Amino acid sequence: MISLSYFEPETSTWHESTLDRLPGSLPADATLWINLNNASQEEQLQVMQRFAISPTLAEDFSRERHPPKMEAQTDFTLLIMRGYADADFSEYSSSAQVNLLYSKQVLISKVQCHNPVLLKQLEPQLTAGKNHNTAEWIKQLIFAVSGSYLEKLINFEDEQSELEDVMLHSGNDEQMALIMRYRSVLRKINRNLAYQKDIFSDALYEEQSPLFRHFTNTEIRDFYEKFERLHSMTDMYYDQLSDLVHSYMSTTSHQINERMKVLTIVSTIFIPLTFIAGIYGMNFINMPELQMNNGYFIVLITMLIGGITGLTWFKIRGWW
Repeated sequence: MISLSYFEPETSTWHESTLDRLPGSLPADATLWINLNNASQEEQLQVMQRFAISPTLAEDFSRERHPPKMEAQTDFTLLIMRGYADADFSEYSSSAQVNLLYSKQVLISKVQCHNPVLLKQLEPQLTAGKNHNTAEWIKQLIFAVSGSYLEKLINFEDEQSELEDVMLHSGNDEQMALIMRYRSVLRKINRNLAYQKDIFSDALYEEQSPLFRHFTNTEIRDFYEKFERLHSMTDMYYDQLSDLVHSYMSTTSHQINERMKVLTIVSTIFIPLTFIAGIYGMNFINMPELQMNNGYFIVLITMLIGGITGLTWFKIRGWW
């Protein structure tokens, strides 16, 4: 189903309409928002044909999953963005896909988002009796996309600090599994942010960028700085989590080495003693020491001296 909101200049009001009721040529001060969130493929194709959208842009716009990108034709610009729709970084279900086709007077949007609160933020806000420039809507949606990451990243800073304290004092495999999940999610959203940062970064150095049709250089730089900051934050958190993983692995390896050192010392002391016991445990008839009255005590004293000598040697060398 196509949802169409049309600002009629004569009455200065917004009202619902249909494609067949639109004028062939929109008045200069009219604005149109077409919401295709619940539209079928046939209805989407009908809208694309009505506004003469090129097949390439129409195909990319209609895809349910597409990396962030920007592309333009003569009148319309395609902007695809991705927001973060989950409550936190412990799990990652899917991104909020925001597909936009816009010109000076027309905005065609298709948003897929399982978070109803974010979905509401990713819709243009209509004010009764007030016309809106599509550039204002695009700016609002860009800010909403960046804000969907920023709030989670700010909250994650405190959570990561607590995780660092826990790992420092009582790290365990359960905490490690949580860290690995966080790293996986951060890596995924880092890719989305990198794409979106590059969109605005490239626009700053391209005089023919379609963004300059509706935005000033200052506004584009503001967009770029927002996503560059978000991208830097995800890089920083990912690196910090990686440091936690390496620290935990180093600590675990050190603990294992300490245990192995103790076992090695014990083995080194008892191997010679076991060797002596093995010799005198053999059942040969002609073993002169077996006839000695004090042989048992001599062997025990010899084994004791050997053990003490080994421990002393380890202590002198600093191995124990």
